[in-house]
Formats: sequence, structure tokens, C-alpha cells
Amino acid sequence: MPGVVAICGAGNLGRRHLEGTLNSGQVDAVHVYDTIEGAFAACEQVVGDFGAGGAEVFLHRSLGDLPTRLDLVIVATTADVRPRIVAQVATHSQVRHWILEKVLAQDEAGLEKLVEATSNSLVWVNTSRRMIEWHRRLRDLIRGNGSISMLVSGGDWGLASNAVHFMDLLTWWSDEVPQRTDTSNLESAWGTSKREGFREVFGSMSITYSAGSRLTLVASHEPEPIVIEVEVGGLTWVIDESEGVARRSDGIEQFGYFELQSEMTPRLVDSVLVSGNCALPTLEESVETHLVLLRALTDHWVLSGGRRNGIPIT
Repeated sequence: MPGVVAICGAGNLGRRHLEGTLNSGQVDAVHVYDTIEGAFAACEQVVGDFGAGGAEVFLHRSLGDLPTRLDLVIVATTADVRPRIVAQVATHSQVRHWILEKVLAQDEAGLEKLVEATSNSLVWVNTSRRMIEWHRRLRDLIRGNGSISMLVSGGDWGLASNAVHFMDLLTWWSDEVPQRTDTSNLESAWGTSKREGFREVFGSMSITYSAGSRLTLVASHEPEPIVIEVEVGGLTWVIDESEGVARRSDGIEQFGYFELQSEMTPRLVDSVLVSGNCALPTLEESVETHLVLLRALTDHWVLSGGRRNGIPIT
């Protein structure tokens, strides 16, 4: 039976989810919520460009206008308002499933609010590399060969905002969880994010995992493509997601494609609505990763002169 989906947040990412949801074969109606001027016109353009796929599309400026029963809610707002939005939707509507974007929240209180508000539902977090078939093939070649050392380096790629993607990737590839974070090599001054009103960090940060694996994240100021280097079992992989190629030091190559969110969302929506499951990490799993990240970045934010009431990242 076709499902009813809500998308909260109609920015760039929310509209990609809208495009993908409309390409799902399991959706009867899509309800989009946003309050930003111009968001609805952009959504209407998505519908005009890609079609509605047989689903009805409704645009709302109030969460109170959403249906009281929803099969899936995708929350693509910024992190500062995400816990409040989720709590309000959960109060108004009976929600079966949630997909939450990252960063989940800006502090531990926000994470707790998300867990409490969604306690009667199934919830996943969109660290989306788990959805990519190329990365699934790489996982099969990398895991089971001992501890992994992963280096992610690039320029102006949003380390604070996107670190959780790579933290989750190493968790998935290693079957380990992050435990300790070293921020001593981050620059003391926080920079301005590409997203208005938010901040970013530059420099280097390292995370140690439960069985000895290690992740190092490096972000310089000048724009440079991200490169992932993975050392495991005496061999080194160099993974260039922008070029779609992974090369191992013994000459083996794996070619693939870094899918767009609009291409992954149809599979994600279909999987959740049909089977009640998907390839993404659960909220419980992702909260553990977020806690390690937020505690470390909060301490760094305070040392840089900020207050311990939430870090301005999204």
C-alpha cells in the first residue's frame, strides 16, 4: 500500500530528497514543510522538472498542517532546529519511520531530545556512504584484514559538518566504534561556514576506534578535492570519490560512482516503506558516533572562546 511521506526542510538537500521520493514507487503523497521564502517555488520547480510520479505533493508553512499519521518523515533541516522540529512533528503526528540528516544536533541535549521524541518509531541517520554500491564493494575488500588507518584530506570541505560521514564509514568498514578524539592539531580560531550563520574548523583531527583503527581528518583553507587513503593488511588504498576510482598499492583497481542523494533516496524510501528497514545506521548507533564528535568539538569551541551551550555547526 502506498505510503505518506513528509519532508521537513526544503533547502538544497531537502529538494533532492523530494526529487528522489517522487521517483519512489511506494509513495502516495508527499508533504513538504518549510518557512523560508522561496522554498515552495523551488519545490514546485522540482515537481515541474521531474514530475510527481503519481504522488500528490502538498506544501506547508506550519507543522500543524501535516497529516496526523505519517509512514516516513525525512528531516533535512539545519542542526540547530532539528531536535525541536522532530519533537513537534512527533507530538502532532504518529510517525512510523524517520530518516534524519546529520549533523543530528549541536549538543548532547539535542541528541537526547531526538532519542526521546522518536522512541516509538524506527529511526535511521543519513550517513549515506552505506547506501553506495561502490563503497559496499570496497568494504568487502577492506574489512577483516586487521586494524584500519584512514586518512581523509582535502581543502575547505566542512570538517566539523562532515566528519560524522567518515567516522561512520570507518565504523562500517571496521566493525569498530569511535572512542577518543584528539583535536590538538585543529586551528584555534573557528572559521565561517559556507552556510550562513554557522562555523567551521580547519586543521587536523584524529579519532581512535575500539579495536585500534584510526581516522585522521585534515581540512586546509584552499578548496581541494577530498582524497581517502586507507592502510590495512599491509596494503594502501587511495580512493578518489570525485573521479570514481579506488587504487590499491598492489595494482588492484575498483571503479565506481558516488551517487547523488536524489539517486539514493528512491531506494531508501522504497526499502523503508516495504521492509521497514534500510542500510543506514540506526539513530542509536549514530548517536554514539555523534557524542564522540560533539564532546570533542565542544571542548575545542570553548577553548576558542565559545560557550558550552551548543556549537554552531550543521
